[in-house]
Amino acid sequence: MRVGARYSTRPLMVLAIGMLLLADKQLRAADIETRDFVVFVSSKAAGEVHMTIHRRDDGTISMRCDTDIVVPKFIGKYRFIYRGLEIWKDHRLIQFNSSTDDNGSRYLVTAVAETDGLRVKVNNSERKIGSEVWLTSYWSLPDPKLRNGSLHMLDADNGSDFEAKLTYIATEKRVVAGQEVALNHYRISGKMTVDLWYDGSDRLIRQEWTEQGHKAVMELVRIRR
Repeated sequence: MRVGARYSTRPLMVLAIGMLLLADKQLRAADIETRDFVVFVSSKAAGEVHMTIHRRDDGTISMRCDTDIVVPKFIGKYRFIYRGLEIWKDHRLIQFNSSTDDNGSRYLVTAVAETDGLRVKVNNSERKIGSEVWLTSYWSLPDPKLRNGSLHMLDADNGSDFEAKLTYIATEKRVVAGQEVALNHYRISGKMTVDLWYDGSDRLIRQEWTEQGHKAVMELVRIRR
């Protein structure tokens, strides 16, 4: 993890994040941006997540995610590696591919939109599900009509699908890399409970959840344009 580099460039990083989070119109118009996150488990640094978002002229938006997590031994040795690519249009998932190593359990997941739903393949097993889903990458809020009610979720890691509820909690001021900003706080409940904070462009800033009894936090440390 590049913790040293993050602190050595802190004044420029704080300025850059503050400008990007507060200039929502400029952010929405961006063609490509990469959001860098640090993951903490029980307050100990455990890995990094990098999300690169590309808005194309044809209206599609792609998000490539690279995740590398190694939980400290004193908590319980655990390793998680994820590589995923999502393509969306008009809040609908068009295509999805991911490769996951969840502490030795490996998953290859694909999803392709068809006229009557999504064709999902996990390793050698294939099935059809409804087209209106939200992925557990959580990188952007779903369609506004689904933001305060039930959702059909597709697990980006292992390809399982399940029902959950998304609830708006409040608009809160939080410190992001030393800059106080207003964020919209949502909560996923059901099979799991996950707290999520989004900026004015509906993009993920912070995530909190519990993993095997340990508090886990993923927080934004840098935006690259």
